[in-house]
Amino acid sequence: METKKITVDFAEMTCQIFGDGPVSLVVEMGLGTVMAEWHQLARKLSQHHTVLLYQRAGYGLSSVSELERTPENIAVELYLLLEQIKHTEKITLLAHSQGGLYAWKFTKMYPEMVEKLVLLDPLSPEDYRFRTDLTEEEFEKSGADKTEGLRLNLKLARMHLGWMVRKMMKAAPPFYYYDGFSREETKEILAAVSKPQNCQTALEEYAAAHDVEHLAGYLDKTDFPDIPVTLITHNSEIACKEIEEFGGASGKQARKIETLWQKLMQEYLSCAANSTLIRAEHSSHYIHLTDPELVCAQL
Repeated sequence: METKKITVDFAEMTCQIFGDGPVSLVVEMGLGTVMAEWHQLARKLSQHHTVLLYQRAGYGLSSVSELERTPENIAVELYLLLEQIKHTEKITLLAHSQGGLYAWKFTKMYPEMVEKLVLLDPLSPEDYRFRTDLTEEEFEKSGADKTEGLRLNLKLARMHLGWMVRKMMKAAPPFYYYDGFSREETKEILAAVSKPQNCQTALEEYAAAHDVEHLAGYLDKTDFPDIPVTLITHNSEIACKEIEEFGGASGKQARKIETLWQKLMQEYLSCAANSTLIRAEHSSHYIHLTDPELVCAQL
């Protein structure tokens, strides 16, 4: 694994390359995520691909960007980064959660660069429908709105109470789903979640990813390029149990919330002529940690 710092027009980006030769697979990670969370899967994938992990501007050792944290700007920054990294003519994009929103935008902006798109439980550009399609009680119990949690983390980090954030995170994702991180990986993940810059960036990304002005035309069914799209979603039974356990929802409420979640994610498939839907039977939202072999089999 090779770590690089590369300056693009608007920020200095930190990235890691797993494998030899030109990069053929790029990972677009979820909200607030640092590269250490993906090391285990990147090593597996590097048996057949040269894998690029990169830290979006504002996270980890990457500097803050001069640009607003909109999906379009994040796609532009990835394009500028790839201009300075040797890669195959067309790349495969593997994207998780909110990273799916960014990978989708990149694919629409630079279709000539993309061979295939694999989405793991992607954030929908219509995520606002959790608020409009659910009752107020159902929405509160769904856990769909991350704003208050992000604001709390930022407040604690700015008050130099990052140790409280780290303590809470030890029992939260990604650690809730995976206990095989090395000591160094654990340290990197926990350091990031308690760093004010990371918390601020996550809050800005989340806000922009829910701004309808930035999401206009995302799911336009007439302009998506002829590129294969594979959507891997979580196991609904596992998700319902978590919604009940952590949100306090009833079984009926959890099923309604989960049905909407799956429906929103599957809207991506309606835009692609060549699309595949796969369920990760062992997984909730962190599919890359709990179903790594399934992910590898699609790439």
